[in-house]
Amino acid sequence: MGRGRPGFPYGVVAGLRLWLIVLGTLAVPVLDNLAGGAMRIQDVSAALTLGLLLTLPVEFAARAAYRRRVRRYEEEAGRLRAEAERLRERERSLEAELRRRRELLRRARLREKEARLRLRRKAWEAGVDVGRSARKAEYSPDARAVDGASPAGFEEIVRRLLERDGLRAQVVGGRGDHAVDVLAVDAAGRTLAVQCKHTVGGRRVGAEVLYRINGTAGPVYGAAQSMVVTNGSFTRDAAAWGERHGILLVDRKALLGWAEDADHVCRVVALAPPY
Repeated sequence: MGRGRPGFPYGVVAGLRLWLIVLGTLAVPVLDNLAGGAMRIQDVSAALTLGLLLTLPVEFAARAAYRRRVRRYEEEAGRLRAEAERLRERERSLEAELRRRRELLRRARLREKEARLRLRRKAWEAGVDVGRSARKAEYSPDARAVDGASPAGFEEIVRRLLERDGLRAQVVGGRGDHAVDVLAVDAAGRTLAVQCKHTVGGRRVGAEVLYRINGTAGPVYGAAQSMVVTNGSFTRDAAAWGERHGILLVDRKALLGWAEDADHVCRVVALAPPY
């Protein structure tokens, strides 16, 4: 609807009315002169009346034409409005269909990703089960070796266990170690910061150890995960604080299963496998 509603042509009708009045006014004197008669007041009145009468058909015709134009305009406007509404409805329908298909595609991709992840997990777990004997033959210190180690020797035991399970590990403990003794990187490139606490007589590790590694593992070493390993146990507060802040805890029971039974570290603690 590029044009607005048509307006009544008042100017055109007024001009035609004026010309017809003039024509009617002039017609009577001309006819009178042709007939040889004299001009009378009745002739002037008749001339004006004739001019006014001549304007009536023009007025009626103009208004009828105007009504027809308005009717055609309103019909066309209604048709265009209906067409616009139909197009808007079609657009809404297409947008809804597009959203539905995008959601289906997103779900399909998610299912495909989950299926690939399940396959990789099954393959990884099968490899871990098959490789247990190889890991045990490679390195599996017993409880006597663990308990009899020095603090530095205990750090080396943890490093070797991590390397046995496929991580690249190095001992960084010592003066200025920022509460981290071993740094390990898995096949996915994620860094694991480990604090090693060797105890005598099964002493328990308190929450203050977790406070320190939690504050330095990420900022200092860029580690994505922190872990504390002890041949003893953890206090109740330490266990609760570690679970709340996502710090992996390996106590004596878990450590011996990791070392003697050659469990994989990703099964000993909730460490995400590198697949």
